[in-house]
Amino acid sequence: MKTMKGVNVPISCPMTPDQQVDYKSLESLCEYLIDKGVHGLYPNGSTGEMCYLTLEERKKVLETCLKVANGRVQVFSMVGALTTKDTIELAQHAEKVGADGIGVVTPYYFKLDQKELEEYFVRVAQSVSDDFSIYLYGIPQLAVNDITPELAQRVASRCKNVVGIKYSYPDMPRLMKFMNVNDGKFSVLAGPDDLFFVTLCAGGDGTISGNANVVPEHFVAIYDAFQKGDIELARKLQKKTNLMIDYISGPNNMSRYKVCLKHRGVIAHDSIREPLRTISPEEQKELIDAIEKMNYLDPTKL
Repeated sequence: MKTMKGVNVPISCPMTPDQQVDYKSLESLCEYLIDKGVHGLYPNGSTGEMCYLTLEERKKVLETCLKVANGRVQVFSMVGALTTKDTIELAQHAEKVGADGIGVVTPYYFKLDQKELEEYFVRVAQSVSDDFSIYLYGIPQLAVNDITPELAQRVASRCKNVVGIKYSYPDMPRLMKFMNVNDGKFSVLAGPDDLFFVTLCAGGDGTISGNANVVPEHFVAIYDAFQKGDIELARKLQKKTNLMIDYISGPNNMSRYKVCLKHRGVIAHDSIREPLRTISPEEQKELIDAIEKMNYLDPTKL
């Protein structure tokens, strides 16, 4: 079964000024990321404002990414939704249109017990082919519900197509415990971008990085250096990247990504879907000035 490795990008969702999905800019964003060397696209994630999109918009976003990728990189779609029914609909659509796999976030808002979470993941996994790859997705700081290594093991034991997890809470010990699931054959991806390098060092497969929308070159450079065995260079690259993340991924990070992408000439507008807000011109200037000073276009300038 397919797994994600290296740098995978939870694609930002470009919007027009009237808050409609800007599919032309989305195509441009996909092409830009592929050109910069990322290893996979991950539409409809948190960074893609998925909880503010309709099911039909989420389907079209995935279809757009698949069209642009055209087999050049893997495309996994995040299909988690508020209800099991909607999640299954998105999961089956992803398989039907040719995605390489899916990610499934825990249901959000209501606090679920461990049995409810287990059955949710199992129901989704059983709704698609048993060779269609699925990643669990834990982001308890936003979704309320969490995924423990024990829960991941129970789900993976019941569903052979559950191959790994993206875990987005900054808890390195827990990330390492996920690496023991399925006798060490569980694919683990870092959600916290500042833990990419150390996750690789611990045996993880890579990252699903929101900040890589803006500076994909830096994350690709970290992975390439690590793969070549140049651990010191990878460490230095991560250090510089973390300094940029302090600005790019601050409060209002969804808006910050779009402001930077517009500044780079990748997307046409920096609009975002309400109730999120586009950061003010003053905030935008501070952000752009900060990353320009850090030579954000060139990861080799450490």
